[in-house]
Amino acid sequence: MATKRYSRHELVEQIGSKAQDMRTKTVTVLGLGGVGTVVAEILVRSGISVRVIDKGRILEEDLQRSFLFLEDDINKFKAKQAKKRLEAINPNVTVRAFHEDLTSSTIYLVEADLVIDCSNDLEVSSAVDKYCFKKKIPLIYSYVAGTKGQVFIIDKEVSLAQISDYVENHRISQKGIMQATIHMAASVIVAKAAKLLLGMAHEKNMLSFDIWDFTFEKSQVKKNKIGKK
Repeated sequence: MATKRYSRHELVEQIGSKAQDMRTKTVTVLGLGGVGTVVAEILVRSGISVRVIDKGRILEEDLQRSFLFLEDDINKFKAKQAKKRLEAINPNVTVRAFHEDLTSSTIYLVEADLVIDCSNDLEVSSAVDKYCFKKKIPLIYSYVAGTKGQVFIIDKEVSLAQISDYVENHRISQKGIMQATIHMAASVIVAKAAKLLLGMAHEKNMLSFDIWDFTFEKSQVKKNKIGKK
């Protein structure tokens, strides 16, 4: 059963039988808005266990962008409902849910083989960045709003704080969000995550995109100085 479930994943030339190694990993997904829910679902469908973290409740306006949630979920806790849906999608993985704000006493909850920050909150991102940098845990940072997004891998060579001059972070409540923006960011994130989980060489440029204008820009990060490539 499990072999057939993941057979199409293993047919991908760049992944092959190494997909089995991916299924031994655990990834933390921080933030269960649009990008976080899509990323978590893709990971779980790929057989990867996840830790999902979000203190919020599901609001009616979340249903336009948060793909795991339904009308009946309104006012329920995001983390608990995400766990329920993800386990229904793939009962063969472990899903741990944390209905928590990240503070100095709870930051350890992010610890995993890889952390994906979909919080869209620079204050939270900065705290996670410091923890992962200290613990040498690879971190994928993402930001989306309107039609624009950014995705960047943060590792032992550079931290988010060191490139803060370039990082955008507008509120979705102000800029809105297109579903296409969410799926573009999530697709890039999961592709980068696969390389990190398998220990493969990965591109360290920041990707910035505008899905409406269909523009994509890769920028070489140089610690608060960005050189366009």
